[in-house]
Amino acid sequence: MKVGHCQPQPIRESSPEYDPLLLSADVQMGAHKRVEKNPAVLIVDDEPESLALLHRTLRSRHTVVEATSGPEGLGCLDRHPVKVIVADQRMPGMTGIAFLAQAARRFPQTQRILITAYTEVEGLIEAINAARVFGYVTKPWHPDELLRIVERAAQTCRLLERNSRLVRDLMEKNRRLQESLEETKRLEADKIRAERWAALGRLAGMVAHDLKNPLTAIQIQAGLLKEGEVPESLQERSIQSILDQVARMRHRVEELLLFGKPRDTLHTARPYPIPALIRSLDEAFRDRFRELDIRLEWRLGYTGSCWIQSGQIYRVLENLIQNAIDALQNGGEILVATEEVEPREVVIRVADSGSGIPREFQSSLFQPFATWNKPAGTGLGLAIVKKIVEEHGGRVWQEPHLLRGACFHLTLPREPPEGEDAHPQG
Repeated sequence: MKVGHCQPQPIRESSPEYDPLLLSADVQMGAHKRVEKNPAVLIVDDEPESLALLHRTLRSRHTVVEATSGPEGLGCLDRHPVKVIVADQRMPGMTGIAFLAQAARRFPQTQRILITAYTEVEGLIEAINAARVFGYVTKPWHPDELLRIVERAAQTCRLLERNSRLVRDLMEKNRRLQESLEETKRLEADKIRAERWAALGRLAGMVAHDLKNPLTAIQIQAGLLKEGEVPESLQERSIQSILDQVARMRHRVEELLLFGKPRDTLHTARPYPIPALIRSLDEAFRDRFRELDIRLEWRLGYTGSCWIQSGQIYRVLENLIQNAIDALQNGGEILVATEEVEPREVVIRVADSGSGIPREFQSSLFQPFATWNKPAGTGLGLAIVKKIVEEHGGRVWQEPHLLRGACFHLTLPREPPEGEDAHPQG
């Protein structure tokens, strides 16, 4: 039989060269189940009879490419993509192991099968190490055995190719994902910069708005006093108005400075009695409560000291009480309560009988510039409360309690941090 070298051999099951007696019944039954695209197999053998037998065995399921030597087989691999190589070990010039070793280096995904004689078993270790063979068949081989090992080798090659494609696809997706992440980071950085500029613009507008009115009032009162247009009986009132407006401006400036400046509160705090703090607040708000028909109740379940900076905590409670006043349009009730909740912790609650806080505002209560129902508010009050309380090692939250309106809870330490000495606060 004349064999065409390096040419793919078409499948012709009706060919007179096809000998069904060589195949068992189970192989014949599976012959019609073609693997997609008939994976190509390169067979390399220097003996024409052996090459023809290999061809007849494999052509029922595979496209067969033939070569009669190792160098010729390497040339075939350059021209024809194959999934499996079947090579005889004993060939002149280049052994099967040497050929398969070169094929493995140049075409690593192809699967390699060695045909060897029983007397050449000692060369299998070399084949495994050098050629990384998928398997071997010993002479005399059976068609069923050869078909099974070639089928498994073709399946392995398909899996490797599929895995390689998946890896390439994954790497490409990772590359695109990395590009998307970098773009997202860039957009986030742009957004943060834009938000900072917007926040700065809001802050500038707020400062301008808050200082403009007091400055206008001061300018008017000072102008009247300078021109002598204020009766002597009202001059003291005008002067007091100017001082009140200056105090208002100073309050706004201090509020901004307090919000923006980090503090090491825990290490500068001192023990301070809660009743003294309460007395100061009562004196400051007593007349206003009477004027607005608001009933204030102090419910002091804890009357000891807390480890605080008294001025800052006074500011916290002042802000919370002022918020409670703003929530009461036509009089009402405000409750300030203290309670020991942990051996080292005290909770202070400020509640009002107002309408409460709308649900849509509750998630942004303590964020800077968040405000509701207060056209003249800066939106920094609760943000400052949260900052000061957390700098004291406490926490603050809003949850209705006792009265039907809003209730702000804040915790404060009773004792200094570990290793801190207690000194009276001056």
